[in-house]
Amino acid sequence: MDKTTNQNTRKENEKVVHNVEYVKLQDYGYEKAGNVKGDPEVFASYLSQIMNGDLVDENYRGITEEEKNEKREKIKRLEKKADEFQAENDKIEKDITEKEKKIDQYRQQLLQIHEEKDIDHEKLHRDTFSSLKFGINLFLLIALSAYLFFFYISAAYKALYTDIDKIASSIAERISTGSIMPGPYELADALRFNYLLLLVPFVFYAFGWAFHIILELKHKYKLVLLTLLILLTFLVDSLMASQIHINTELAKELMGLPTMRWFASPTFYIILSFGFLAYILWSILLHSMLMEWAKKQVTRNLKKIIRHLRNDIRILMAKLHPVDGIKKEVEAFREDIGVMFIGNLKKYIDQFTTGWVSYASAGNLKEIKTKCLKIKKDFEDKNNIRSGIVKVARRND
Repeated sequence: MDKTTNQNTRKENEKVVHNVEYVKLQDYGYEKAGNVKGDPEVFASYLSQIMNGDLVDENYRGITEEEKNEKREKIKRLEKKADEFQAENDKIEKDITEKEKKIDQYRQQLLQIHEEKDIDHEKLHRDTFSSLKFGINLFLLIALSAYLFFFYISAAYKALYTDIDKIASSIAERISTGSIMPGPYELADALRFNYLLLLVPFVFYAFGWAFHIILELKHKYKLVLLTLLILLTFLVDSLMASQIHINTELAKELMGLPTMRWFASPTFYIILSFGFLAYILWSILLHSMLMEWAKKQVTRNLKKIIRHLRNDIRILMAKLHPVDGIKKEVEAFREDIGVMFIGNLKKYIDQFTTGWVSYASAGNLKEIKTKCLKIKKDFEDKNNIRSGIVKVARRND
């Protein structure tokens, strides 16, 4: 009984080793196997000692205090760098969060627009961009723009610069002196006389643009301003038609032909109508075309804003600093300082096992040898021990 107790005590003493030993692992394994007759449980305890750094190869080297201090300095520098990067990342992430919220808001607006149109079909027709309507407006606007361009150059020339004798000659030759459109060589004559007449049509284009701007105003006097604009344009057209009429009547008077007052002259009303009414139509078509385009721009602009915000987020994401990599590097340095020894753990376990199973190769210990090899394999699998240079996890107290 005492002998058994002594053997168990010896085994327990073999299993618990607190002092670091530097040995030739293969020889040491053979020696210790002989002491315990290859006991698999003791073998397992030695494997743990090797992994924990309590049992080390005589060729192991420890980390010097100088190396530890260098690593501590690196840790300080890296932690400072990580803090700076983290502060910048927090600011960038805040910007990203704000932009993501804006994207959600714009997407909700788009969704709301589609839902309203789906419920109200009249609104769908009224608020949805029509390419046909836009195309017709554009075609008519271009045609009227060309008409007004030539009309107002001709009207301004006849009202301000035309030679009375020349008008008399035209009347004698029974050539019309109206200003609905320029005559065959009238435009060329007008531009040779004064090329600044090219600017006259743009005055009326500006009136048309002002017409559109006033219609878009949220002013309580919008209708008053619009009425004043129309009256002003009508007054300018009336003055031009009146002056053309006066020039024509003067030419008739020189020839001894009967004259008539402006209010009795069909030519006066034709010139006034073809100028003023064309201007009103041009203004309405311009406003209609721009309003039609605005329908398309509502959803288009929202989508464009979302695209820009997403692009901003991608740019901000690219600016994020890799703080995790620095933190891992800091952890690695901290582990280096805490780890006492460095070596090839797989190799050293193999060396110790070789010595241990060499003793257990005797015929009567083959079963123990098989158990020890299985314990080794299970131990390596459990602790993920692979070939290569690894740290022996022995921590400094």
